[in-house]
Amino acid sequence: MTTEIGLHFVSILTQAAARSGSDLRAVLVALDMRVHTREGREERLPLSLLVSLFEQLEARSRHGRFVFALADAFNFDDQPAISALLASAHDLRQLLQLLYWVPEVIHPAIAFSEHEDQALMHIRPEVRSSDPRLKDHPLLIELMTAVTLRLVKRIAPDLPLVERIHFCHEPAGALAVYEAYFACPVLFKAQENAMIGSLSQFEQPLPGSLPQAFEQAEETVRIKILGDGLMPSIHRQAEQLLRLRLSLLGEGLSGLAKAMQLHPRRLQRELKAVQTSYAELLAQARYERARAMLRDMNLDIESIALKLGFNERRSFTLAFKHWQGMSPSQYRQHIKQQKTGARNDGLSNLVLW
Repeated sequence: MTTEIGLHFVSILTQAAARSGSDLRAVLVALDMRVHTREGREERLPLSLLVSLFEQLEARSRHGRFVFALADAFNFDDQPAISALLASAHDLRQLLQLLYWVPEVIHPAIAFSEHEDQALMHIRPEVRSSDPRLKDHPLLIELMTAVTLRLVKRIAPDLPLVERIHFCHEPAGALAVYEAYFACPVLFKAQENAMIGSLSQFEQPLPGSLPQAFEQAEETVRIKILGDGLMPSIHRQAEQLLRLRLSLLGEGLSGLAKAMQLHPRRLQRELKAVQTSYAELLAQARYERARAMLRDMNLDIESIALKLGFNERRSFTLAFKHWQGMSPSQYRQHIKQQKTGARNDGLSNLVLW
């Protein structure tokens, strides 16, 4: 059966195919695809078909990697609101939320997560599918990584935010090609797919911090990316609501479903269909909020526990130990030591200079 793809997506594919020397026309014919010019919401390709499209374009590339050319073809520069968002952020951690919008542009089966390991930040791309061939498919993982690195360079071109990259799969070509493109060491057959960098770099304050401008730009970007024919999936809506509305963290599944105007059973089914659950989304949202709140030394741990929807401090402590491997008090002490160490390093550098 013929599949139709929108003109905007085709224009991006055309740019990438031209850069990598691939034959887009032949691939579209082979996969029985044709281009439509209708306005409005563009239907997403099934994940299996999207992978087949990328695989064939990659296989037909005569010079360079198609997947890297495709990442370079994604254009963030034509959105004035994104420029305003980047210019008004308080720190680079605040801008990590842009990663959660990338899946809405590429495909809802892809996702990003964050993990802190001592002084390092791990940004993990993943592809969610019940099909073993599609789950964490190498081309999609590499594309997500490349798109992220392009965004990182736009945010902070002079900071080495990503110090190394890990891939679970084997390389599709010479290691030197990967390291030249990503400009950092790349490890294959690793335990995780991750972009790894110093946590302190992500927490470094930016000079243009303007909270009100940031909020307005963020809302504009949300409307442009998610509202202009790209309605987020129920799974993504649930993730975003739990991140944005602190009050929902203590309302349970029924409270979240009510906020989304869904029946709780439907919300459960939709989350199960993408191999997740309300408990997993809640834990992730609480974990992200907890790390941010614990950095504010003016907030006591009991208040943080209540704000996150826990009935008592002990429950919060047990949950945080499970997430982070240390108690909230230990984590806060660890943050203090990091800041003290950073200040001492700065003083040492001044003395040496």
